[in-house]
Amino acid sequence: MNILLVEDDPAQADVAEKAIRQAGHAVHRVAHGQAAITYLEANEVDLVVLDWELPGVSGFEVLYWMRRNLGREPAVLFLTSRILEVDIVKALDAGADDYVIKPFRTKELVARMSALLRRTRRSEKIESAISVGPYVFDITQRSVFLRGETIVLTEKEFDVAAYFFGNVGRVVSKRLLAKLSWGRELDSTSRTIDTHIYRLRRKLALGPENGVRLTTVYTHGYRLDEVEVSKAEPPISVLAEPDDHVERSDQSEQGA
Repeated sequence: MNILLVEDDPAQADVAEKAIRQAGHAVHRVAHGQAAITYLEANEVDLVVLDWELPGVSGFEVLYWMRRNLGREPAVLFLTSRILEVDIVKALDAGADDYVIKPFRTKELVARMSALLRRTRRSEKIESAISVGPYVFDITQRSVFLRGETIVLTEKEFDVAAYFFGNVGRVVSKRLLAKLSWGRELDSTSRTIDTHIYRLRRKLALGPENGVRLTTVYTHGYRLDEVEVSKAEPPISVLAEPDDHVERSDQSEQGA
């Protein structure tokens, strides 16, 4: 895989470049935002490891340029020393696929890169079907199957689930999920998204026994990852609907 590393700190760039090469990837390294744009205009890459704080053209400006001119690809892994929720959400909503807090650990950096590269290789996400492990989403018919068995989802549930499965390894913010399902942001105190996710976990049987895990990323949103199928128990197919006592707050916002 071809990776563009954009980092102006020589010491951190050296560490990141070495880790990327040891992981078996080709890497081109630049230290400025404008140099990154120039390189991307002439070359195809699979992943951009992008520092937020760059001289001249910032990493955030590079990200905006990429999404305006290159679309959803290549994937972008943000390197940032900013840890405030508002900054992280801003980056994810602008089109970053994931982030690593600086100073980074090389093993974490390589692991997150690998997850994004697996998603990049999955061409099904831009076609009429999405296939992840035992799950198949028929986008045209708006149907989902787990080992050939149909799972019945509402319209909103299908939209959210299809987005997760089409973006495996990417952190998806609650703000984006709200816009995806309701076309607008929800009140910060609303539990609608949490209830929605709870139902998807149950209906789709999202867990290691079926080769996936839907993880809550504290204060930011959720991320769906592929994992090794658990040998501890047999694969689970479709689970029953949540019990009636499940939280039903904001029902007027949920719809069907």
